[in-house]
Amino acid sequence: MIATLRYEFLMQIRRPIMWIVYGLTYITLVAVFWPAYRTLSFTDDGGHDPKLAMLTSAKLIMVLLPIVYGCLIADRLIRDRRLGVATIMDASPADPFGRLTGKYLGVCAATAVPIALAFFGRAVVYAMTEGKVEALAWSVAVFPTAVLPGLAFLGALALAGPLLMPPLPFRVLFVAYWFWGNLIPADMMPTLSHTIFAASNEYVAYGLFGQTFEGLAYGPWPDAALNALRPVASPAVAVLWMGVMVALTIAILLITRLHAARSES
Repeated sequence: MIATLRYEFLMQIRRPIMWIVYGLTYITLVAVFWPAYRTLSFTDDGGHDPKLAMLTSAKLIMVLLPIVYGCLIADRLIRDRRLGVATIMDASPADPFGRLTGKYLGVCAATAVPIALAFFGRAVVYAMTEGKVEALAWSVAVFPTAVLPGLAFLGALALAGPLLMPPLPFRVLFVAYWFWGNLIPADMMPTLSHTIFAASNEYVAYGLFGQTFEGLAYGPWPDAALNALRPVASPAVAVLWMGVMVALTIAILLITRLHAARSES
């Protein structure tokens, strides 16, 4: 597992196309959300609070960058079959699930590096310009709780999805899923957006870190479908959301391994 993790990480982190696409998407993100990104606030005074500023930064990078993240991962698992080395690797004494886990961890870690650089880089700039060093501590607390669980789930989904369809149509569907299941308002149509199954980080922001927006509680939307999946945000619900993301990740990886074992037989 460790050898596979190291190999996949180095191979992915060295892909020029990954840095080019991330760079272009990051520029687009900053241009579209410039007022909020510059102040790290969606209100007039929220940016003066380092904790809320880091939560806003996490929310902003999780608007577009996860699309790039998923699309770049989508061809990594099926690459061995395309190169004709899958049967050779299956014949090796390495444990198949350990190899799958190493591939998942290595690819996802490398593909998440630009997201981490964007987030922590903005935290450093904020700490320097605002003179609030405590923002760095808040960034260390926010990233693993509000960003990583969603990326873990999206990485497993993107790695396994191309087993069911070619990478190109999967990428198209992945982009559609991201907007439908994470970004659109919950009262627009039946959607997983703003539920505990959404990969976005609102439940951690509102439930665990106490973020507020115009005094509104985070939870069920008026007249929206699937409100049973939108409990009112609390620390327990935030932990539940993180647990759901981890459980979905493990389930997808197990199903992927079972699918591979079936194909081998």
